[in-house]
Amino acid sequence: MGIFGRSDSVDEVDDGGLRRRVDELERRVAQLEWALRDATSSVASDQVRDVGAPAVSQEVLQLALQGQKIQAIKVLREQTGLGLKESKDIVDGLAP
Repeated sequence: MGIFGRSDSVDEVDDGGLRRRVDELERRVAQLEWALRDATSSVASDQVRDVGAPAVSQEVLQLALQGQKIQAIKVLREQTGLGLKESKDIVDGLAP
């Protein structure tokens, strides 16, 4: 128990959804960083644009086109910080 009668364990603290909000903000920051990186990139040929979706790297596109969708999703999530469903939807839209 902490000084004020609360547990010091993070797992036991009722944060009122704070953890979920922090996770959402971290995902948004990652998307903004990705967008900034894309906007400042001088090599437009390495990017594939989809309206409403973040830029997709050539690596992700190649993996998707080769049928390696799971690997493409993993790489996209690492690059952008997007969630699993968002990444899957983007990769599914890249290749049949």
